[in-house]
Amino acid sequence: MKKKLLYIIIPIVLIAVAVVLIILFSKKNRPIVEETKVVEEKIPELYGEPIEGWMLYTDTVRSGDFLGTIMGRYGISPQQVDKIAKMSCDTFNVTLINLGRPFTVFADTIIDSIPQAKIFVYENSAVKFTKYDFRTPDTIFIEKFEKPIDTVNLEAAGVIESSLWNAMINNGYSWELAIVMSQTFAWTVDFYALQPGDWFKVLYSELYVGDKRIGIGDVQAGVFYQGGKELWAIPFTQDSTECFFDSVGNSMRKTFLLAPLEYTHISSRYSNARMHPIFHKVTEHLAVDFSAPMGTPVYAASDGTIVTRTFGTGAGYYVAIRHNSVYSTVYMHFSRFGEYNVGDRVTQGDIIGYVGSTGWSTGPHLHYEVHENGRKIDPLKFEPPPAETVDSSNLERFNKEKRYWIDKVNSVKMK
Repeated sequence: MKKKLLYIIIPIVLIAVAVVLIILFSKKNRPIVEETKVVEEKIPELYGEPIEGWMLYTDTVRSGDFLGTIMGRYGISPQQVDKIAKMSCDTFNVTLINLGRPFTVFADTIIDSIPQAKIFVYENSAVKFTKYDFRTPDTIFIEKFEKPIDTVNLEAAGVIESSLWNAMINNGYSWELAIVMSQTFAWTVDFYALQPGDWFKVLYSELYVGDKRIGIGDVQAGVFYQGGKELWAIPFTQDSTECFFDSVGNSMRKTFLLAPLEYTHISSRYSNARMHPIFHKVTEHLAVDFSAPMGTPVYAASDGTIVTRTFGTGAGYYVAIRHNSVYSTVYMHFSRFGEYNVGDRVTQGDIIGYVGSTGWSTGPHLHYEVHENGRKIDPLKFEPPPAETVDSSNLERFNKEKRYWIDKVNSVKMK
């Protein structure tokens, strides 16, 4: 009986083994068929427009150029230029161009050696650009755009030997970082009284458009050691607004800067009777004049909205900012404006213009006014309302976030 079972089982086992071997052999020698992926070819773009089929012309604004003269060189008619000028307004002044700024023309044909522009792009700044679209007959489309900005997080540390500026240069950092730091610590560190041995540690960012560095971003957190004290800048958000606080929750800034620029001296104070330097007669001067080198950046004295950005006969290029229902500020005689336009919201320390001598002026300076309920008050005697501290309901969250930033800043190695 056992022999009969063996005669039956052995052939079954052999057949099963043979089947397994056949399967394995067939898999081993089966040709590998790779899955074919269809890759869609991406057409290169410039300013959001596919460049295929266009003739591209790139240049910069030259001395004596206006928007109309530039566009005329690329087939845009005077009637179209006039239409663009009429479309401009104080809140959207597309005709304001600056020397040296780049522009690009998308042309599809050439007539009498003149490229015929269908799209004209003017770069207002490294980030912002304006696109003029002439592709639709009898209609001009004008839009403003911003390029995507990449942020790289960095750290810096150093010991003061003579000045913050020299500490930056000696340690291989950008001079721009000194400016950003002086804004961050403006109300807690006396930068005119730095002593050898004072030191700093900060976390900050640099900004890039593509692979081009466009400048310093913000200080994220930091500490400055001066006069035997560690003066902390700790970011914290409450009521949807991020501000810097010290280690016990006091705001690091006042609601208004003492002065909206780095100045050399006060050339004229607030007065009801001042001899006018141009007209040589006694008039009131309800402002403060800060002398500073041509091109010195001027900052928004406090958070607010730009309500005026224009040219006045006496004021030259000037800006007015409404901060709230009570306070507003005015800044005159700019050599040129910053990047912000009427209607833009600005934060304390944003650059709104640069010192110049336009209008009724005998030299580069900033004429600075503070208005309280529509009345001009002395900026040097003005006592701004205090900035808010961390609310008691937020203290527990603040203390947790504070510990994170203090540990992170303390881990920065001193050079």
